[in-house]
Formats: sequence, C-alpha cells, structure tokens
Amino acid sequence: MLRRTMMRRAYNSGRWKRARNLALKIVNKPREEKLARSVIIRSYWNEGNYQKVVELNQEWNGEFNQLLEKPSSSEKKFGVDGKEILPLKVQQWHSEQPTPSKSNFEFDNVEMSNNFHQEGKRVWMCHPHGWTFWDMPSGFSLENTHSDLLRLTAEVLLYPWFPNSRKELEGSRIKGKIPALSFSAGTDSTAASLVMPENTVLGYHRRSVKSILDHRNADTLLEHLKEKNRQVIDVMSNHELIRTYHFKRIGFSSDFACATHLILLSDMYDFGAIAFGMPLDNTYLWKGRKFRDFKEIKYFKYWSKRFQSAGLDLLLPIAGISEAGALKICANSEMIQYMNSCLRGDGKNGCGSCWKCFHKNGPIGRSFNIKAREIQTFLNRRPLPTATHVLWALKELNLESEVPDLDYLLKRDYSWWTKIYPPSKELLPSFWAEEIWEKVGSYLDLMQEPFDIEKINHFDE
Repeated sequence: MLRRTMMRRAYNSGRWKRARNLALKIVNKPREEKLARSVIIRSYWNEGNYQKVVELNQEWNGEFNQLLEKPSSSEKKFGVDGKEILPLKVQQWHSEQPTPSKSNFEFDNVEMSNNFHQEGKRVWMCHPHGWTFWDMPSGFSLENTHSDLLRLTAEVLLYPWFPNSRKELEGSRIKGKIPALSFSAGTDSTAASLVMPENTVLGYHRRSVKSILDHRNADTLLEHLKEKNRQVIDVMSNHELIRTYHFKRIGFSSDFACATHLILLSDMYDFGAIAFGMPLDNTYLWKGRKFRDFKEIKYFKYWSKRFQSAGLDLLLPIAGISEAGALKICANSEMIQYMNSCLRGDGKNGCGSCWKCFHKNGPIGRSFNIKAREIQTFLNRRPLPTATHVLWALKELNLESEVPDLDYLLKRDYSWWTKIYPPSKELLPSFWAEEIWEKVGSYLDLMQEPFDIEKINHFDE
C-alpha cells in the first residue's frame, strides 16, 4: 500500500523514473499489475521514449494502443516497424490545411522569393512539405514588397532544415522610419512595448490551428491597447506547423519566426526596425544559466547583419533586463491588470498549473499550484531551465524547499536580478538607442560594477 501511494505521488509530480522504479517492484502482484503497468508505460511515454512504449504495448497484447495515437514529449515517434511516424493530431493538422488555387506551384530551392504567392488578403509561401500562409491587413501587396523581405522570411522559417534558404540579399531596400515589435502580449513583450517609442506598431501572431494555446488572455490586452489607440496588427498564420513536418512540437522555427508577418509588412508600414522582447535570460545568459558576451557571439552578429541587409534594424530593447525586471516594468504600468503570460488562461486568469503561471504570474502575486505536474517536471530538471530567474522566483516566493539539492545556489544574492545590465546599451542601434535607454532607466536601476551576472555559471558548463 505504501509503495502504491509513493508511486502515485512520484507520477503525479512528474518524477517519471522514480515512479517507474516503484511500479516495477509491484507489477507482478495480481492486484497491482494493471495500475503498475499503466505507470510504467506512461512514464516512458512522458519521457518521449516512444520505442519503449511500442515494445511494452506489444508485450502486453496491445493493452495501451491508445498511447500510440497520442503525441508524447519526444520529437520523433516510431511505429512498430521502426519507421518514424507523425502523431495522429499532427497528421490531422496537416490534412486540414488549405492550399492556394494556383496548383502548378513547386518549391524553388534556389530563389526563395519565387516561393511566395498572393490571393486576396492571403499570402502563401511554398515550402518542401506544402504551404504556409498569412492573412494580411487590407492593402497589402506582395508585388510591392521588396524581394529581400521575402528571402529573410523564408530563411527564418526554413534554415534549420534547408540551408539553401540562406541566400545573399540584394541590400537595396531603404530603411524605414517606423519601429515594429513582435508582440505576444506576455510579460517580456509587454515590457518591451513600454520602453519602445510611442509610434511602435505592435504585431501579434495568431496561430491558425486549434491546439492547447488559448488566445483569450492575449486578446484581453490587445483590446485594451486598441482602446488606448495603440496600433496593433493581428495576423493569423499556420507557419508554426513547419516544425511538425520535422518531428518537432508545433511552434516557431527559429527565434525570429514570430515576426515573419512584420517582415512581410515592412514596406507597407515603412518599418525600419523590428524589435523582440528577448530578455537578459536569453541574451547575456546562455539558457538562463551561464554568462556570455552576447554582442560578440556569432548568432547576434549574423542576425543583426542579416536584418540590416533587408533594410531593418534588429532591435532588442530589453536585452539587458531579466524576466524579473520585465515583471517589475509591467507591474509599474496600468497594463498589468490586462496582461497575463499564461497561454492556457480564460481571458481573465491563468490556468495556475503551467510553468509560466509559476515563474511569470507567481512573483506578481497571482495564484498557482506549485505541486502541479508541469511545474514539478520543470523544477526537477537538471540543469534547471531558465535557472537564474527561477532561483530568484523561488527565493521571492519562499519556496526554496522545492529544490533542496540547489541549496548552494539559493544561498546566493539575486537582488541585482531586477536591475539593468549597462553594457546592453551597446546592442541598441544608434537611431533608437537614446529614447529606449531613457525609458528603460525610468523603470529600473542600473547594476553596479563588478557585475554579478558576469560570474554566473550555475552548473559548471
């Protein structure tokens, strides 16, 4: 009875290996066999070990056939013949996608701009597995869009799998005068919107397929911004499906895929910069846990030059501000009552059970369940995801006991985590730098030298 209880607790808190080990000790007992088998096979499924799920299901005479039809956390799935298969849900998404009326269109592997096509308000892009689309605002003309913007769009969506999408740009587009922000309506992008120039256009990407993502929390803030006469562009697209053809979870192909609608709209709105709410956790910290000089890494140098070649500045207004600093900026704005980072909320509240509800909503006083499976799963990963911010949040919320093995990290001082890292000003293109830096400084204090962040390497990597 004790092992059964311990097994349930381990499984419900996301400790798959421990739950499985406890289940193996009772699986041969007739009264425990059914539950123990379920825990064993489902623990493998949750870990993404799909091949083991297949093997055990065969051994147990197809008792868990339903798991073979459900997408697990693994990136690749294997059928009984050992070949990769797409989860049933993904297959359904693919089968439901629209196609343009122009049927004799083939993917051009050489010239990326040739893969675009417009029908009414809908812009299509052909890719090796089919079509992706954007439903554009009235007045958009593909014909009047610079070819370098099309090439850049194709690259940020396809380069992880198709190196040929990286082609030389003409570099002839004249830089516009209006800044745009890839706006998710979450904490980081909201903080970015507050320190950007007043004429910044906010571009929201709306996922077209039905999934666990719920747009209602975002819609609450978007409607408020429109009432405040902020210019908001809301574009629906299915480009997040491109990843799924490569056995990846639905989502953005790259860090900048979230702004493809803005790249395409740059000529229509005279954009001269596209901004991203990328915080300190992802710039000067590698995976939130190890310091790096972001200005000098190949990633930043390449993409800054790439955007510049398309007549756009790559703008990272909160690159020197942590997620905690972004929370502080939002908390000092009237937008805090309309903003909620939870992607599963109902338009008023967060779900209380997801990772964002813990480390985004928790520190600003919103309710969450620290024992929720997803939160426990992330807290028990090593290295700890977004480590510095999570360590700060655990201390802020007096929840250090949740990660006793990290006591040596929790003893450190993280009071500097809500301040600005001064060298980040160097990342701002000169045309926009002074206005943004002045606004940033109105919300937060500067870190003092010697900078504690430069010593960060939590897991000796």
